[in-house]
Amino acid sequence: MPKEAKGIQLGQLPGLSQLKIIRVFNEKWLDNQVNHPRPQRPGLGLTGYLNHIQEGRIQIFGRTEAGYLRSLKDAERGRCLKNYFALKLPGIIVSESITPEPDWIAAAGRYATPILVSELHTAPLISRLSAFLYQYFARKIKMNGVLMDIMGQGVLLTGASGIGKSETALELVNKGYQLIADDVTEFYLDSNDDLVGRANEIIKNLMEVRGLGIINIHDIFGSAAVLDEKTLDLVINLEKWDPKKKYDRLGEDNLYFKILGLEVPLINLPVGPGRNLSTIIEVAVRNFVAKKSGRKTYLELRSAPAPSLPAANETAATEPGSEVS
Repeated sequence: MPKEAKGIQLGQLPGLSQLKIIRVFNEKWLDNQVNHPRPQRPGLGLTGYLNHIQEGRIQIFGRTEAGYLRSLKDAERGRCLKNYFALKLPGIIVSESITPEPDWIAAAGRYATPILVSELHTAPLISRLSAFLYQYFARKIKMNGVLMDIMGQGVLLTGASGIGKSETALELVNKGYQLIADDVTEFYLDSNDDLVGRANEIIKNLMEVRGLGIINIHDIFGSAAVLDEKTLDLVINLEKWDPKKKYDRLGEDNLYFKILGLEVPLINLPVGPGRNLSTIIEVAVRNFVAKKSGRKTYLELRSAPAPSLPAANETAATEPGSEVS
């Protein structure tokens, strides 16, 4: 977990629609903080083996945990709950709408532990909660640029202010591609260490186009023209055409752009009069996809050995009307 993560209050979780929290017990301790991105099932912790119950991790109770506690006699269950809640856990979420027993709630309350109840089954509850917590605790960085989905690829358009990033992105949206973020894109690493980009909530779906001002892409082109977030696959940097600079003409450059420690393929595109940038970007992405699928580049084809020709006597033997002895 990143050192800069300070934690998230448990009280923020009931407001997340994806978790389907329907009841909360011991509400006055909802200011407890979760400071670990992975929820934890207690497992053997309920039997008294507490070595691996980690401080700061939210706990998940499913049918197994609930069934085990209900199978214990009162005195044994009381000791079990006391030892478990004495660890001062940030909170517990019970899955499948299972109603906590009064003694569970009381034991948790003695150690300032809130209990939340979700409608979700245990597996999707853990999956959704993990996704949210990883996103919350992940390393993040904000970058200037326009993030789009072009042919299923997350493409970040970068370049100096005024180079035409937003105008080019608008042409691509008009061609049917999707906008994720304009001007400023926030990137974070998800639980799979994939680089994911999204827009700031304040400017989400908005695009600044010189001469038109700020326009709402969702309102103009519909919901199909926007996405909430996208994994980054390719960076295309737009730069002003410099006649003195040598540009890649054979596709032999293998450039990379580093974000949060990950290297993302980079293409530099010079911007000059008469160049249709949206079409060039579209073709660049098609070429990128072709390379990823294993298609050979021009240079690879050129360097491949020429096919060997059959010997002269072999050729003669196979000509029409010839006989083979």
